[in-house]
Amino acid sequence: MEKIAVLSASLFLIGGIGWFFFGKKDKKSKSDTDISEKKEKIELNVSGMHCAGCAAGIEGTLKGLEGIISASVNFATSKAYVEYDPAKISKEDIVSKIKELGYDASVDVESIEKKS
Repeated sequence: MEKIAVLSASLFLIGGIGWFFFGKKDKKSKSDTDISEKKEKIELNVSGMHCAGCAAGIEGTLKGLEGIISASVNFATSKAYVEYDPAKISKEDIVSKIKELGYDASVDVESIEKKS
């Protein structure tokens, strides 16, 4: 009887793990499609970082904000690359959040001029 209980629990766990990794991730919802149509990208200069941990902290905080689709902060180049939904969050909000963390941030004007 004990073997049946162990077998049942094992099958349940295997099924749950299979669903977690392979279940319903292929289909995009309507909201995912809407976000991809409205997204914008910005490149920010970030100063005041002392190590890669600082960059990771900024990146993690940005990723936790509503409206941020993706964020990448590079300590070596002092740059932050942020993809966001302008209907939910503004550039100014992103910059002010970085400043709240104790770092300085500004929009990279040089890269905007190069792209024009």
